[in-house]
Amino acid sequence: MKVLDLNQSLDVSNFEALAANAKNPVVGEAQVRAAHEAALRTQIDQIREYAKTNASGPLVRANKDLLDQANVETWTAGPGDFSISSAYGWAVGGGVPFMGMVPLAFLFGGTGSSWKAWATGTQVTLGSFVLNPNTICLSNEFRTENSGIGVVRKGPCNFTASGGGAGISGVTVSFYSTKGTFWGTVTGSGALIGGFSIEGQLDLVWQGWKQ
Repeated sequence: MKVLDLNQSLDVSNFEALAANAKNPVVGEAQVRAAHEAALRTQIDQIREYAKTNASGPLVRANKDLLDQANVETWTAGPGDFSISSAYGWAVGGGVPFMGMVPLAFLFGGTGSSWKAWATGTQVTLGSFVLNPNTICLSNEFRTENSGIGVVRKGPCNFTASGGGAGISGVTVSFYSTKGTFWGTVTGSGALIGGFSIEGQLDLVWQGWKQ
């Protein structure tokens, strides 16, 4: 099993390839978008159900803006990519562009361990965020640094991810702030061997934001 290199996943030179790949047609796009819409609704419903019995909890406070919306505003994410290699120890990497906000995008990578991580493969992802990605990028979750492509924003986020099956299979990845604010979800389709259900922290590198 090939192990993903975290530093390679976060290499800013990957932004060029991410932007180029995002222009390619997505195989089974209608099915992926339908799966994503269902996953996003489930995520929002879970937060709202939690809020009913934990109205003053930190997770509810972190998602107050989302919970106050009757009709949730979204920003389209992808097409992007997600890769995983795991056999108890897992490594994930990929990228998420925002085509309506070009060149705004982020690369992500992380490692961890879980008895629920036994999969390897790469997925093409589509999705949406419920918080303006430009606002996320400029938040105090991230710091500015110089890089080979100029100034970028770097920092951590929390995530959950699950998927599985043999051959053509699906994956869902959700991104959160370190304080528990739900940012968005991407859903993928592609070649994935095995199955996994993991959570933890990822490192992110952003480019292309507007002040």
